[in-house]
Amino acid sequence: MQLIVLGRYSPFPPPGGACPGYLLQHGDASLLVDCGSGVVARLQNHVSFDGLNYVILSHLHGDHSSDINVLRYAADTDLRGRQAPAAMEVYAPPMPSEEFTRLSYKEAVKAHPITEDDILQLGPFEVCFARTDHPLLCYAVRVTAGGRTLAYTADTAYSPGVVEIAEGADLLLAEASLEESQRGFRGHMTASQASVMAKEAGVGRLLLTHFWPYHDVQKMVDSARAASDIPVEAAEEESAYLV
Repeated sequence: MQLIVLGRYSPFPPPGGACPGYLLQHGDASLLVDCGSGVVARLQNHVSFDGLNYVILSHLHGDHSSDINVLRYAADTDLRGRQAPAAMEVYAPPMPSEEFTRLSYKEAVKAHPITEDDILQLGPFEVCFARTDHPLLCYAVRVTAGGRTLAYTADTAYSPGVVEIAEGADLLLAEASLEESQRGFRGHMTASQASVMAKEAGVGRLLLTHFWPYHDVQKMVDSARAASDIPVEAAEEESAYLV
């Protein structure tokens, strides 16, 4: 399984950057996790709309979901040229309900609500969820394919439930929104907290993401490395990682 980082910034992208979006590929199957501002443009560097099988939105804050609005149009346009149209399947928390309702679009996109009890088989990807500590309903995501596992914290403060769903993962993709001076800000983590969480979960590697555009990313990586002995690096946009 391969991870391609399409965007790593929040709550808005800097010039040339993008908000959260992560493309997982295994064999001929593709799964997009989160679809923030700037993600759809970069997505096309790696997969056609016809080849995007599934989309998961961890939550419906705009920095993680805004580009789904234009992805709907792309799916609809792409479907017009197919012999046998099939809807793009989007999985997301059902709240806020007005945001969830807008995800479905004509015959091109079909939205499915997710809960923390769900175990989904999306082609070769087995996917399960855990609720995070975040003001809006949000789910951490665990994806397994080809005997390898990626866990994604989505947006969260330190959470035992997220530690549990990440247990033993080969790669943990973790938010690191806060500098140490901001520790305790509701619903988010520092890099050192992400590192401690990775250590407790016994993951193989830690990949930090969800950076404020003005933060010193190397400083955050150094902080994570000082907090545990888990191998850690910063997610680089348009870079691919073997899980």
